Amino acid sequence: MMRDDAVNSQVEAASRPDAFASASHAPAKPLPVEAAAQSRGVSGSAPDQSQRAFRQLVMRAATRYRPAGRGPYYFARGKLRGDPVFAALLRDGRINDGARIVDVGCGLGVLAAWLAAAETCDPGSASEWPQTWAPAPKQWTLHGFDLRNNAIAAGQRALSDLGNHVSLNVGDARDVTLPPCDVIVMLDVLHYMDRDAQQTLLKRTYEALSARGVLLLRVGDITNDSRSHFTVLVDWWVTLLRDRCWPQLHCRTLGEWKALLESIGYDAVAQPMSEGTLFANVLLIASKHPQR
Repeated sequence: MMRDDAVNSQVEAASRPDAFASASHAPAKPLPVEAAAQSRGVSGSAPDQSQRAFRQLVMRAATRYRPAGRGPYYFARGKLRGDPVFAALLRDGRINDGARIVDVGCGLGVLAAWLAAAETCDPGSASEWPQTWAPAPKQWTLHGFDLRNNAIAAGQRALSDLGNHVSLNVGDARDVTLPPCDVIVMLDVLHYMDRDAQQTLLKRTYEALSARGVLLLRVGDITNDSRSHFTVLVDWWVTLLRDRCWPQLHCRTLGEWKALLESIGYDAVAQPMSEGTLFANVLLIASKHPQR
């Protein structure tokens, strides 16, 4: 990604990697080795080898961001190490070979860097690929967009060698055109939109997806427990630091999120996605209803 002087000064001035992030995009505190291994499915007959493979994969992806500056590099490294969703997407085989991916709210394009790093690993080598994980997807393409110019600039610099494989652009999820695709990834985005905008965007994802397409949607399950309160407070805090204004958040319970998806035509399955963190996060795997 091309970084001009203005972007460089913003990146270098950031004392924390989450200068680019919403709370959900903020890198989680690195986990103890044992907890990290369990949350990423890298335990087994050779846990040390799987841990080394996971760490090597993280570094392979994060190193792409060194030319973009210290902020993007440390953000990508912390995000991939501490946020369980990225490991889960690969471990569980959520993205198929040849998938056309749209990353809504892509930030620095960390997902694209993660997939690119995985694609270069030798799947038969236990030192390069956790052997309990599904095979890495091949020949995928990714189109991502985000509101933040500096984040897109850093991602473009980091992923410039991927050519037409990856495209990152500035755009607002509420009105940007979603191209035809097989997978839509939307991590921690919807609660920044009002409820009408949430529904409208989800309808547009349904229309953009192929017949067997899948929406991978991470949301907060906002109930009355301490994890929910912590999730909202961190979202407020990070957004306030980044945008210098008090954010309005439009959260829902897990039941409400599932009901919304089903009203549009999705079949949604929930997978807990907060292990090793203090957040109340859930990954919703939403497929088109077979009768629609």
